[in-house]
Amino acid sequence: MNQRRIARLLLPLIVTVLVLLSAVPPVQARAVQDASAPQRVLLLYDSLGKGTVREGNVSELQRLLSAMGRQVTLLSLDHYEPGTMDSFTRVITVMNAADLAPADRSYLEDAERYTGQALHVGYHPPARLLKDMQLTAGTADEDLADLTVGEFTASNLQVRGMAYIAAVKAERTYGSFILKSSGRKLPFAASAGSYTYVPYLERDNASILGMAYVLREWLGNKTVPQTFLVLREIYPFSDLDLLEETADRLYKAGIPFIASIRPVFSNTDFPAMQRYLDALKVVQSRNGSILVNAPEVMPSINSSDHTLGKKMSGFVNLLVKNGIAPLGIGANLYWAYDREYAEAGMGSFDSAVLFPDETVLHMEQTNVSKAFASSLYSLTPEYLERLEHHGHAMPQLPLNTAVTAELPEDEAGLDALLQTLERQWISFADYKQGRHQTVTDENTVVSEDGVVLVNGTPLNVGYAPEAISSDYQYKEEQVRSFTKLFSVQSKFFIIVIIVTLLLFGGLLSIGYRLYRKKYLK
Repeated sequence: MNQRRIARLLLPLIVTVLVLLSAVPPVQARAVQDASAPQRVLLLYDSLGKGTVREGNVSELQRLLSAMGRQVTLLSLDHYEPGTMDSFTRVITVMNAADLAPADRSYLEDAERYTGQALHVGYHPPARLLKDMQLTAGTADEDLADLTVGEFTASNLQVRGMAYIAAVKAERTYGSFILKSSGRKLPFAASAGSYTYVPYLERDNASILGMAYVLREWLGNKTVPQTFLVLREIYPFSDLDLLEETADRLYKAGIPFIASIRPVFSNTDFPAMQRYLDALKVVQSRNGSILVNAPEVMPSINSSDHTLGKKMSGFVNLLVKNGIAPLGIGANLYWAYDREYAEAGMGSFDSAVLFPDETVLHMEQTNVSKAFASSLYSLTPEYLERLEHHGHAMPQLPLNTAVTAELPEDEAGLDALLQTLERQWISFADYKQGRHQTVTDENTVVSEDGVVLVNGTPLNVGYAPEAISSDYQYKEEQVRSFTKLFSVQSKFFIIVIIVTLLLFGGLLSIGYRLYRKKYLK
């Protein structure tokens, strides 16, 4: 009797334990899934600074965050809703309007009680930041300044309306400004507790590099950054002989590089296309990596056309079929903020290089970016030439970087490019050494530690160019009937014409003789 009572008492306890144990695996799986998901950052802004020196600094922040593997949610303060920042562990606020302090009560209240890591850029730092960092801010109306960040210095920056840190109690400062008019030395940025403040950020000058140093520490990036060389604007109608020579000379100089190639969606059986593919195989054999550049978007884009995914997959499959292994995609920044382009156009790739926007033509815009396992921040050799540093060799940049240059147009351009690279002493990395994956319905391309696998088989990059025949029938031969009959008729009429001409010639000769005798009498 006692045993039955004990059993009845233990049975609910056993059932409860079993239920709890059965719930453990999903929780663990969810934890693993959350750990592998990209870290999210909320990027708020009051203004894009159109028509001012601060125009473009928000988009540069977007590209920097993407290169550091973050998924960005972009939101104007005009559309801020209460509690939005509570679901993010890191929030960046950009204030570009010097004469307009934020007045949205929801934002101000959320900013005061926010417990995550907050990074403020520009004017109007929040009251709590001013208090916690004992910060005093100032503004330089117009001046020249020298900016030093990391191992780089940019001299004589023309600054207008530049906010700066006049005094601060910080745990950490970043870089320094020297204002030429007064000789004052000021910190570029500072942090204390959960706050980081960067008062000045402009596109196309060294402040972007300074922001990269700040973001690297703020986001906790520990990986060693690398620099890559990317050649852009490579088309089937480019000078393919010059492309091959460029690959040869870079190979001989010991410079690995990435070729960002334009895709082709039609007429892929033409000889010109085969020559294009053969040139890309030469590039690949000269330690070049292949990146598929996003296709050009035309203003007449049809929002109901959803064939992009099929076209991109088809081009990747064509490359693989011809022994070429694409390892990623290159695209303008706005592609990562467009649902159609990000999913259909970029969905096959887990690696990307995001270039600055030129013309923006969205199809289905979204404010949440697509994050990549590997992403590079692109800048130009001209940008790097404006930076000063000690020693001959270029110091390591604070994030994974693509130094981009267009394919030279002629021998002189190629010589100039190589001289620039030699002068800058940049240590370029081999893109194939990193992990990259491209997946379509037919093929899987993976690279890691310098080995490229296509559907599990190592890629053979050795290639000897072959001549491509120009004898190609561009128009399909039409079906012909009565060909033999018309051929016989043609021969018959030719014979009739020849006989007629002979008879006519004979009559002329006879007539000439008759009249000649008559007139000679």
